[in-house]
Amino acid sequence: MDNRQRARESRPATDERQRARDSRPVMDERQRARDSRPAMDERQRARERRRREEMIARRKRIRRLKLAIAAVLILLIGLAVWFGVTMFRKTRGGAGGITPADPKNTPAVSVINETSAPEDSGSDGQEGTQDASPDSQDAQGEGADQQETSAAPAASADLMSQARTLAAGYDYDGAIALLSQSEMTEEMRQAVSEWESAKSSCVAVDVSTVPHIFFHSLINDDRAFDVNTLGADRVRQNNAAMTTTVEFDRMIEDMYEAGYVMVSLDDMCVKTTGADGLVHVERNTSLMLPPDKKPFVLSIDDLSYYHSYGIGTQGYATKMVVDENGKPKCVYTDENGNTTVGDYDVVPRMDTFIEQHPDFAYHGARGTVAMTGYNGVFGYRTNNYYKDINDPHLDPDQILWLQEHPDFDWEQDCRDAKAVADAMKAEGWTFASHTYGHLNATSSDLDRLMNDHERWKTVNSPILGDVDKIIFAFGADIGGVGGYTADNAKFQYFKGQGFNIFCNVDGNIGWTEFGDTFMRTGRVALDGFTMYQAMTDSAAAHTIYANDYEKLGIHDVASFFNQYRPTPIDSE
Repeated sequence: MDNRQRARESRPATDERQRARDSRPVMDERQRARDSRPAMDERQRARERRRREEMIARRKRIRRLKLAIAAVLILLIGLAVWFGVTMFRKTRGGAGGITPADPKNTPAVSVINETSAPEDSGSDGQEGTQDASPDSQDAQGEGADQQETSAAPAASADLMSQARTLAAGYDYDGAIALLSQSEMTEEMRQAVSEWESAKSSCVAVDVSTVPHIFFHSLINDDRAFDVNTLGADRVRQNNAAMTTTVEFDRMIEDMYEAGYVMVSLDDMCVKTTGADGLVHVERNTSLMLPPDKKPFVLSIDDLSYYHSYGIGTQGYATKMVVDENGKPKCVYTDENGNTTVGDYDVVPRMDTFIEQHPDFAYHGARGTVAMTGYNGVFGYRTNNYYKDINDPHLDPDQILWLQEHPDFDWEQDCRDAKAVADAMKAEGWTFASHTYGHLNATSSDLDRLMNDHERWKTVNSPILGDVDKIIFAFGADIGGVGGYTADNAKFQYFKGQGFNIFCNVDGNIGWTEFGDTFMRTGRVALDGFTMYQAMTDSAAAHTIYANDYEKLGIHDVASFFNQYRPTPIDSE
């Protein structure tokens, strides 16, 4: 019993000691874990430092490799540019070309030197941005110099292109002067030699025999000849006085193939101002062309797109505009109501043809456009009468148009019209009076002509500028054969208004006369009436117009004469 009792009494002590023994390893392990933490953190930091150092070193190696590759590429590009320029000069006969580079002066290829980033820079192992070294900047500068050198051939080629265009238009002096602004290559010297030779072979033109042709606005489709829609009277006018775009293109192409070259009215004469302020006019004896070329003059009547043209319903353009390239073009609405901008009349069509055939225009010459003013100009209603729908001078067509355009802005139309005029002048076109009201100058008395011209100046001068040419409406001249005389009051009035060049209409093509203070020339229309006369043996004026077309090199009129034209065609 006592032993059992002692056993029971001893258990707590034994259990306590056992628990103490059992607990020691656990306590020791925890203590060791606590004691070991600083040592473990130090090892981790060492590993982290090594990892960062390796990463920095690796990035430096990669960057140096990239820089080395870039340097090699710069060298290769430089060598390629130098080789290309050298070969270009050799293939173009390059006297005055680039001297082969001295190896001692070959641009050095530099590798950018870097400064290592501090290990504990606070960048978490990322390197800061490094500036290029001076050596690198020098290499880039020398590369830019080589790029400028490579641009030289392109500039030279552009200069040659401009000069060739001038020479194609027989402006040999201008072409040579343009090339003289730069260092001559062998190609340039050869071109100059050719142009000097071509210039020396040119012969003076007899300006008194230069043909003068003219057109009205062109017809773009066959609606102009639809009697059922337009009525017989309107079709008669379209048929007699107008030309279609197809007919126009064929005639211009034939004239080009025949060796014709367009000159301006101003090219035909020399104007000098005397001490009394009076302008004297004499024939130009220095207008020179190659012996196989023949000059002609072009003019256009009534470029106003009158209300009678139907405003998009008869095949005419509706107005002129300036396109995104600053070129004069036309707005046209086709049979389906689709409106486009393009070469729908004489002005843009001639501009495009001359752009493609610069040898068709002497010194880039263009024609002269004869303008009235009563319906405005270029399809813009610039007559100041349009400012007020109640103006008593307006006719029914003008009033109807204003009613259909309640948002009409007269000032804006004037600005737009002036922009067109300026764009045309930039291309070389000039303007003439056709009288404000399309008057017959032969039958109108002097007072009416004076009042009419004052209106022309009021309406048109702010847009077209001053003009010194008058192209008589209907061809109705103010004087007969033999020139204008001192007692011709109409001539004295127009001369006093600044007119020096006077143009009528005459079926006998190619005549111009000079007085002391004027030049007068006769024009021939290439229109429905003259085409029909030229191609129809039985027509009353067949002999006259067949001769005119033949002289212009326009053959087989019947082959391009519009089949929808009603015939016979009588004079308008």
